[in-house]
Amino acid sequence: MESRDRPSSSRRPSKRVRITATLPHIPDEIILEILCLLPVKSLMRFKCDSKSWREMISDPDFEKKQLAVAARDSGEVYNSRLIMHYPSMKLKSCPLSCLFYEPVGHSVNHEYPGSELGVMNEIIGSYNGLVCFCIRDTENDIIFVWNPSTREFRRLPPISFMQCFHLVAYGFGYDSIADDYKVTRVGCYCIGRYYEYQVRVFSLRGNVWRKIENFPCYLFTDEPGIHVNGSINFGGVGDSENYYWSVVGLDLASESYRMVPLPDCADPNVKPMIMALGGRFCTIFDNDEAVDVWVMEQYGVKKSWNKLVTVPYFPDPMTVDCTKPVFFLRDGAILMEFYGLLVLYNIDRDESTIPTIYGTRHCHEVEVYLETIVSPNAYYRLQAGHQNGGIGRQA
Repeated sequence: MESRDRPSSSRRPSKRVRITATLPHIPDEIILEILCLLPVKSLMRFKCDSKSWREMISDPDFEKKQLAVAARDSGEVYNSRLIMHYPSMKLKSCPLSCLFYEPVGHSVNHEYPGSELGVMNEIIGSYNGLVCFCIRDTENDIIFVWNPSTREFRRLPPISFMQCFHLVAYGFGYDSIADDYKVTRVGCYCIGRYYEYQVRVFSLRGNVWRKIENFPCYLFTDEPGIHVNGSINFGGVGDSENYYWSVVGLDLASESYRMVPLPDCADPNVKPMIMALGGRFCTIFDNDEAVDVWVMEQYGVKKSWNKLVTVPYFPDPMTVDCTKPVFFLRDGAILMEFYGLLVLYNIDRDESTIPTIYGTRHCHEVEVYLETIVSPNAYYRLQAGHQNGGIGRQA
């Protein structure tokens, strides 16, 4: 009897079927919208991952779009960082949000460009994510425009520093008409019994220092000018015979001067304390028990002055005179600086606290900067006859 062949116990390998899924096409416009919402650190990482993304993120139009999104939310704290300058040459920063919403903040060290050249003298100003600062040596001032978020920097061409200068006051701001960032320098020097002034403006687009019309007031302070609404504002004495203080605004577009009115409660015999708060011109009045914070709702219009808040002095023996308000939160809190000591005042609860930031102590000065990808080198052009500074990016 013939035996039947039993089927093999081993199964034949089945054929694998490859299913190819086609991902939907995402328009570039949607990708750009998503990228604009991402942190700057993520954007910098994406630039290294893909050539196409690098070209997209490096495009000037995307830079402006990302800036517009960040500036739109500038009243919030999540796109901003607090930068702190210490006399020991150290520079630190921390997220602004941790001061308002977290019990403890953490600071990180910043290696600023040019640290090997000397000690940072002062932070001149910050706008659209760019921080301008000065390093002073025995011969001249070395000015840098730096984006701490991307680590790109621009070293300005040298400018002579006259030994006979009585004082020098800088300013940094943005000319929206020319789409240009500018640095101003007001130099005051003594000739006999009289003061003379030399005013120069540096354009990042033009890459040159230019001399403009002399300063119309007597400048008795080397504090940096305050940038508001396209103007750099300085406190000065308007008349040598009738000694009174006033505020002079240097319009960066027309490079002309104008007088900026102060509130009626301002004492013309007392030097005004001026600053910018949330893009508005601001001044404070100290009555030894509290600080009145006033803001100008419409720049240049005297009737638009409005008292924003009265901040009582913090009951702490370390607290000294108020230096400036740092940041005003729409939710009803304001961050104040008392000569290097940060105090957070809650308006609704009438309560003051000192925020805890690990790794920080009393600092020399503080500044808020917006996290953007704005490049200080976007307009850099080497032209014949211009002195060259330097561009670069920190490692």
